[in-house]
Parts: sequence; C-alpha cells; structure tokens
Amino acid sequence: MRKLLIPTILILIGVFFSSAYVVEEGTCGIVLRFNKIIELSGPGLHFKIPGMDNVKVVDAKIQTTNSSDSAGREQKFITRENKDLVVDYFVQWKIVDFNRYYETIAGGNSVENLLLARLNGRLRAEIGKLDIIDIINDTNNNSRNSIMTRVKEALNGTAQEELVKSESVEKFISETEKDSESNKTSMRSFGIEVIDVRIKKVNFPQEISNSIYEQMKAARKVVAQNQRFQGVKKADEIRAETTLEVTKILSEAERQSRTIRGEGDANAAKLYADAFGKDMEFFSFIRSLKAYEQSFTGNDIMVISPDSEFFQYMKLKSNN
Repeated sequence: MRKLLIPTILILIGVFFSSAYVVEEGTCGIVLRFNKIIELSGPGLHFKIPGMDNVKVVDAKIQTTNSSDSAGREQKFITRENKDLVVDYFVQWKIVDFNRYYETIAGGNSVENLLLARLNGRLRAEIGKLDIIDIINDTNNNSRNSIMTRVKEALNGTAQEELVKSESVEKFISETEKDSESNKTSMRSFGIEVIDVRIKKVNFPQEISNSIYEQMKAARKVVAQNQRFQGVKKADEIRAETTLEVTKILSEAERQSRTIRGEGDANAAKLYADAFGKDMEFFSFIRSLKAYEQSFTGNDIMVISPDSEFFQYMKLKSNN
C-alpha cells in the first residue's frame, strides 16, 4: 500500500500541473477542445481537461501597428491633384470578439496584415478625393482628423450599424449601396475593433523631393529679389528725400546769410555816410589811406602822374 502512495501522489501532482493554467492580466485564454472553442478564460487560475483541452492565450490590450514597421516599405498615395505622397501612420486596435479572432488566425491569416491592407485601401480612397493642402491643413471638413475619423468608422463598420437602426427602409437601401465599399472595409468580421487611426508624417517621394526643393528655392529667390528691390527702392526714396531736405536747408542758410550781409553792408554804408557828413576831409583821408594800402602791395608797378589827386595826402606829408 505504501509503495502505491508515492506514485499516486506524483500522478495527482502531474495531473494538477497539466490541468492548471494561469491567464495573466491584460490577456485572454481561449480554451479549445478538439480545435473547437468551448470557453474564454479571464485573468487568474483556471483548469482544463488534460489531453483534451488546449489553451491559446492572446493579448487583450490595445495594440498599436505602424504602417512602416509592418509594411516594410513606403506607403504611396495619390491626391486629387495627381500628386504622390508618402504617408506614415499608425493604427490602434483591440480584440472584441475572441471567437472570430481565433477563427481568423487559425486559418493562417495575420490580422495585422489584413487590417493594414483594408486601411490602406480606405485611406487611398479618402486621400484621392483631396488636395495636398486639405491633407496638410487641419482647419476644415477635409482635414486630417476628419479623414482619420471616416477611415476608423469604415474599419469598424459604424456606418452600417447606424443605417440598420434607421426607420426609413428606402434610406437604408440607398445608403447601404452607397457605403458598400465601407462594408467591405469593416474589420468586425475578424473580431477586432479599431480604436484610433493617426497620420504621423506626410512626405513627398524621394524621387521628386529634389525637384520640389528646387522649386521652393526658386520661389524663395524670387521673394528675396523682390525684397531686395523693395529695399533699393526705399533707399533711393530716402536718399532723394534727404537730398531735397539738404537743398532746402542750404538754400535757407544762403538766403539768411545774404540777408545778414545785406543788412551789414547797409549798416556799414550808413556809418560811412554819417562819418562823411560830419567831417568830409577826415573821411577822404581815411579812404585814401585804404587805397594806398590796397595799391602798394607786392612788387606791382604803377605809373601815375605825380600831380594826380591820388597822391595829394602824400604831398602834404612830404611838404610837412
């Protein structure tokens, strides 16, 4: 009896460990019995039937998929202007229907590849309706946020769900035909829900970036030349105004100087006249002296008759 006790205990321990499994927080356990889903396990300790049941643990948290990381190449899109753009984006999603999700991955499909394929198709259609300025700007109904909202709704099949709740049958039929492309884009059939779609970067393809930069440089050169022209024009205007102002100042100064000289000459003439009126002999003497002073300078030679009145005061001095 004691010999069977230890093997029995070991067998029970082995059965316990082979039947017990732990599901961590943020994950979900899909219990399969003969490859058919029988239940879902939340976080915690659970048990299964050894040999019959198999547990597939999947991530239940919000996951992020980048277009560049998953695709491995640039995603090119064509705008309404027939311009190529390279758009780098990411999408956040989570599993909402684990049964459908497992059916998808059990068939060898990658949910991320399916998501990116449908997202690219829908995003390509949205960008094809817009111009570059509408995609870059974020101020109107065709802004980047509006594009992302429409893409997310299409991936989630939100448009169709709202139409199902509509009371008008005719509206339902017409809108269903109109949104048939959105229904094909929906990821609900794969058991996932898109939480958010965001564009990280919008660039031009490398092969046309150089030509675009050259065009930008040429445009900047035109602006620079225009600015320089405006600067030269403004400088010429300032110089012309300054020259005019200087001319005005010099003219006014010349006018004032001539006025002052005229007044001075008038005062001098008046003084001379007053002096001449008081003593004509003295005035004549002084004027003669000034004439002598101005005449006998340097080595000039003058031939004048000794009897000339010019020497009358010299004669008086010599006689004295």
